[in-house]
Amino acid sequence: MAPENEDLSTPASAGQNNGAGGAQGQQAQRTGKTQLDLWADQAADYVVQGVAWLKARTTTKAQTALRAIVYGVVIVVAVIAAFVLLVITLVRIWDVYVPIEPLGRRIWLGYVTVGGLFFIVGAFLLLWKGSGEE
Repeated sequence: MAPENEDLSTPASAGQNNGAGGAQGQQAQRTGKTQLDLWADQAADYVVQGVAWLKARTTTKAQTALRAIVYGVVIVVAVIAAFVLLVITLVRIWDVYVPIEPLGRRIWLGYVTVGGLFFIVGAFLLLWKGSGEE
């Protein structure tokens, strides 16, 4: 600790021994900075290190979590849109390529067929979910 009567605004002399501050005094003389300037640099370095530590502990994790949420929502919306387009494609393919006459019967039969597929898949998923022991 520096003595109370020491002038911190002037460079430390080379012959002065301040205990732990002796190295700082020599550094201050080499760089032309005062001990107060060196102390301010060290304090600023500690603040920067503290802010970097706090950012690594909080902001970085929050950004990662929010990024995962946003990407998850985008993927879910894309999968739902792809599923809807797939259903539309299946119905259109049925409507164009299945040779059933009259036209009205072919269209509702396509809807019934796609609905039946969804029913079977849904029933299978319900049975699969319900088969686990509680």
